[in-house]
Amino acid sequence: MIALLALGIAVPALNARPGIEKYPQTEVSASWSFYPRVAAGEFLDGHREAITGGRFTEKAVQGNQIHCSGLYTAEVGFKLKSWFTLGIQVSGASFWADSMNSQERIKGTALYLLPTARFTYVRSDLIKMYSGVGFGLGLQNGFSAEQSVYAGIGGADLDAAFQVVPVGIQMGRDLYGIAELSLGTVNMGLRLGIGYRF
Repeated sequence: MIALLALGIAVPALNARPGIEKYPQTEVSASWSFYPRVAAGEFLDGHREAITGGRFTEKAVQGNQIHCSGLYTAEVGFKLKSWFTLGIQVSGASFWADSMNSQERIKGTALYLLPTARFTYVRSDLIKMYSGVGFGLGLQNGFSAEQSVYAGIGGADLDAAFQVVPVGIQMGRDLYGIAELSLGTVNMGLRLGIGYRF
């Protein structure tokens, strides 16, 4: 009983913060997003004949699906005000599919670098809700059987990338969980992760 009482006092005390927060604060996070549909569609378009065997029916595409690792993201953010955070995201995903023509495995990777801005509109001790936006670059390698005229490093295509977060939630104090809805060329859907602020 005494041990439980001690834990009940110690845990909140360890997570307590001074009454006045100082800025800037630094946040680091790692997250995973579900199937990035925009990049998967571009990967399919670049290898459609090989993947579908020349049969452009929906059934042929479904029979040889595009497989994906999901989108992994690392982010560093600098909280400049209680409501405003600037950051940088690095994201990457791998794609693969089996060719119906030759039974060879076709592979591709997508990497993204996005400076971001986040605007927090709900702030409490444990929950923060925000919206955000990011603009940057996307590098796609192996997304086409033919090298694009816009290809950059090593035959990879370099494109503009953007991301909008209509709503995101952080739950926790120093160690927190992340759940956000993302829309854009990097990801369309839910992003889940963990972060730490210090």
